[in-house]
This record gives sequence, C-alpha cells and structure tokens, in this order.
Amino acid sequence: SESRAVAAWPHCCPPQRIAARRNEGSAALMLHFQPELIDLLPAAVAFTIVGLTMLCCGRTAPKPQKHYDDKVEDLIASGSIKGFASVAKATTGNQFAYHKAKGAKRTGGRVDLSAFNNVVHIDDEARLVQVEGLATMETVVRALDWRGYRIPIVPELKHITVGGAIAGIGIESGSFRYGWFHQAMVECDLLTPGGEILRCSASNEHADVFHALPNSYGTLGYVLRATLRLVASRPYVAVTTTIHKSFKEAMTAMEQAEATSEFVEGLWWAPDKVSVTLTNYVDEVPKGKKLKRFDGLSIYYKAVGKPGTMYMTSPNYYFRWDADWFWNIPTDAGGWLVRLVTPRKLRTSSTYKWLRSLRLVKAWHRLETLWKPQGQPFVQDWAVPWSRADEFVREATKTRPHRKGVPYMLLPVGTSSNKATHYPCEREGRYLNLGTYTEIDVPFDEALAETRRIDDLCVRRHAGIKMLYSSSFLDLQTYTRVYGTLAPATKKKVDPAGTRPSVFEKTAHPSILGCEELVLGY
Repeated sequence: SESRAVAAWPHCCPPQRIAARRNEGSAALMLHFQPELIDLLPAAVAFTIVGLTMLCCGRTAPKPQKHYDDKVEDLIASGSIKGFASVAKATTGNQFAYHKAKGAKRTGGRVDLSAFNNVVHIDDEARLVQVEGLATMETVVRALDWRGYRIPIVPELKHITVGGAIAGIGIESGSFRYGWFHQAMVECDLLTPGGEILRCSASNEHADVFHALPNSYGTLGYVLRATLRLVASRPYVAVTTTIHKSFKEAMTAMEQAEATSEFVEGLWWAPDKVSVTLTNYVDEVPKGKKLKRFDGLSIYYKAVGKPGTMYMTSPNYYFRWDADWFWNIPTDAGGWLVRLVTPRKLRTSSTYKWLRSLRLVKAWHRLETLWKPQGQPFVQDWAVPWSRADEFVREATKTRPHRKGVPYMLLPVGTSSNKATHYPCEREGRYLNLGTYTEIDVPFDEALAETRRIDDLCVRRHAGIKMLYSSSFLDLQTYTRVYGTLAPATKKKVDPAGTRPSVFEKTAHPSILGCEELVLGY
C-alpha cells in the first residue's frame, strides 16, 4: 500500500537491525519481512501470467491492413450491424464503474469493430487526419509525430481510442488552448444502433447527431472513422515545474503561462503545495542534458513534484502518465517489482486494467483485506468555471482522503468553442478540471459519500459539470438539468427500435437506479 513508503523497502533492514533480529530468532526475522514479501506475491503471480501468455502466443506476422472502404463493405456483408447490442474490440475499455449490479450480464449480439484501428489519410495541405474509431492514441501519435503533427488533444493513456475519446470526454495539458478532445472533430462516420452508417458533420443533415455524440458513451453508436484537425509538433519538449504555496498562486501562474506555453497542468499536493508544470516544444536538447523517460524505474508524478526542468521526446511526454497509470502503481515492494521486470511495451494502463480483471487477482485483493483496508475507487473528473475554481478546490480537497503522497490533477480547459449539446460548458470561456485517479483506504460507505459530496459541490454549488466515464451519483432531475436530454428526433434517427439505454441509465451508479446488491465494477 502507499502507506508503506518506497523508502521502507530498500532500507527496512540495515545491518544493525538484521543483527538484532537474529538475536530474536529466525521466526521473528521472517515475521519482520512478511508484509513486504506479501506485497510481492500479486505482482509475481500477475506477471508470470503475462510472461507465459507471451511465450505461448509467440510472435505472429501482422495481418495486411485493408482500406477503410473495404472494411465497411465487409462489415455490412457480415450482417452483424443489424440489432447489435455491444462492440468487440482489441483494447480494454476506459470506463470506471465503481460497482455493477450483482449478477448483471451482457445480453444481445456483438459487432466486431477491432479491424477499424488505423490512420486512413493525412492531408498536409488542409492539416486534417482521417483516423478509424478503434485506433489508439499510440497508433495516432506514431503516424503523425515523424511528420511534425499531433492532434490538438492527445489523451495521456496510450490505448484510449479515438472513438472513445469522442463519445466520452477527453482532456489533456493542451486543453487550456484546444479544449476537449471532441472540439477537434470535423466529421465522422457513425455506426448507429439501428444498423445505419451516418456521415455526420456540423453542417450537414446529421448535425444534431454530430453535436450530441460527445458524452454519449455508445448510446448513439460507434465511430468508424473521424476527421480531426492537426496542429504542429516538434521532436522534443522542455518540461518545467515550479512549486506554489497556494492554489490561488498556482492559478495565477497558469493564467500567465497560457500565452507562451504549449502545455499547462498542475498537481495539488496539499493546501500549501501546488506544482505547476509548463511544457514547450524544442528542436534540440541542450548539450549535457539527458532525455528522461518514465516507463522504467523513474516515476513521472514524483519528478514533477519538485522544481526544475527536464527534457523528453514528444511521444514520451504525451504518454507520461501511462506507465504508472497516473499514480496507481504503488511504491511498495510489489510496485517496484512491476517497474523492474515488466517490458516497456507492457508498461501501460491497459495492461494493469487487464490484470485487475483476472479472477486470480480479484481473489487476491479480497484476501488482502485480512491485513489492510480494501481500497475503494475514487476515480473522477470534475470541471467548474474558472472564477469558482479556488473555492471549489479548497472545499473538494479539505477531507484529503488520498493515500500519502498522491496528488489531485489540475487542468485549465478552454471551452469557448465547445458546441457539444450534452456537455455544455457555457458559463465562462475557461474551466478548471479537478481529477482524482486512485483508490482510497476508507470504508465502502465513506468512499461513496466522498464522491457524492464532491459531485454536489461541483454541479449544484459551483455550476460545474463532471465526466461520466466513472460512476455518477447525480439523480435524474439533477442530471437532466446539467446535461439535458436527447432530442426525440435524434433518438429516432439513430435508434428507431429504442434498444439503447439513455446516458443517465448507462452511467449512473447502480445505487441511484435502485440496485442494492453490488459487486466491484472494474
């Protein structure tokens, strides 16, 4: 656990302490080591599974990629787009339902969209890219970076998909200038629940669907291809962190940096410690400076908890949070084993989420409750108008339930060009997004109460809005007031048979929908 700090492992038994322990007998020495040895077990078991899987599967030659139009023809010919209820894909999902109803099962047919995972075309003159909906951010960056481009917002986790970032809500440290991920979308092809493929843009007959797609979470269908705007990039970045004595002071630093910085983000550590990290492109790394990367033993959030400047390649910067899943890989013995033995290719948040889904790992986490509290999910993003940010952050963080040394994320978001029908951010041109991506060591009821408390602070008191990729505790009346409801004509256009739930039904915590028997949802 985080309460066992990283320093406890390498220095827990200096020579003099070992000598003392020997005098107490070997049994006592083993008991002294036991908590650290226990921490090693889940990591060792999990990565044994990964290693055996890689060994058994071996390397296979990549399949030749078909053109997008051919994939669409194959999809239509398969007949699976009629009456499908869910999607098969090669990546893990990035929704974090705290809990699900006990015994809930997926029903209905599935349509396989895993082939829609490529960059289709890059238009240098128009600065546009056509990319398929199941393409990951890693794939997009690989296709664009060497040509000197990036999409305006690159979500920091490698295996978030383009379609997922559109239908969900994506932000990143470039959001102060470019807003939410969907604000870069020019056009998309959407596979609807009714089995139609609609080409949607802000200016054609499907403009209502285009504007309703952000924050729809699959209820309107799935993106097969999207056209996104491009912005210029450069090979390297300089990452500079300063430390501030209050959030209000940090807000001022962020405001002043917006005119001169390419990326702006902050971390709230304590009321008297807030770090602000400003990042800019550079063409070369100064002589004598080494490029930093954070998919080995170095940890990004600890590096930016101290003042200074470091240099990274641009792709490594874009995915700086992925290797430790923000701060979810612990700094105990098991966490360091993960960092030491895991191949760089597997140091991704999707690997960790897959491991968490294994029954063996879930069983281990239940067993862990015999000697330590079970971690309860605390994964959320809340956004409030900039003028309300200081008061909101002060109130939201006052209970400080985070594990020791774990921060909150702070991102300024420019919202003036946001036209999403069901993710309105119209009160001001800049919002502050507060993010928490961790577990907290409190009882179940207290964990849910903490999320409810901040939901209320954000939405009811400070006229804000929250992302719905994680469990929402808003009642239907409050949800409708904040996000609105889908127009009946739009619903009929994409889902004439009414097979899809509403976004409220899909994202509300089961307790809000009247369910009493719950199991962990991720």
